Amino acid sequence: MSMNAVTLTQYQRSILALLKLERGNTGASEIAALVLLSAWNSYDFAVPVADLCRLDSDNFHHAMNTIELRYHGAEPHRLVPNGNEEFEALCQRWAHLKTNERTEAAA
Repeated sequence: MSMNAVTLTQYQRSILALLKLERGNTGASEIAALVLLSAWNSYDFAVPVADLCRLDSDNFHHAMNTIELRYHGAEPHRLVPNGNEEFEALCQRWAHLKTNERTEAAA
């Protein structure tokens, strides 16, 4: 995997920062969760691009790093301790945001 200016450590920091943010019960928690979940499982989760404006500058960069990481073919759960468990729990906390769940709720 050829990474540009961002190191694996920086990608890891970005993932950890977004994990912390999604647990924070703020206006940005949902979009942080969606960035992580979409990078992990884009079949079930999608990032509404306009919602990225709910992030402050630092967390926006963390989101872009996470998306860039996925672009390079790496999976975010592989960069954090207990990643499988972390992302399974993340998925359960935000299951109501699954793409098919949102589509059915809007109908």
